[in-house]
Amino acid sequence: MLKMDHTNMTQTMLTAEPQTPEKNNSSGNEYFYILIVMSFYGIFLMGIMLGYMKSKRKEKKSNLLLLICS
Repeated sequence: MLKMDHTNMTQTMLTAEPQTPEKNNSSGNEYFYILIVMSFYGIFLMGIMLGYMKSKRKEKKSNLLLLICS
């Protein structure tokens, strides 16, 4: 069975630079961007839903008129 050389592992860990995320001065701009995109998506869906409901309402009225006229 192969065994790992622990000294080699610790040496590479010591030479590697720590991975810290850089903090730039965005001050929450990424959250604002997500909020804007989700708002546009919500407005788009509401428009589709209202258009669908409006067309169904017109369809019902035209069906009622056809029933009354015959």
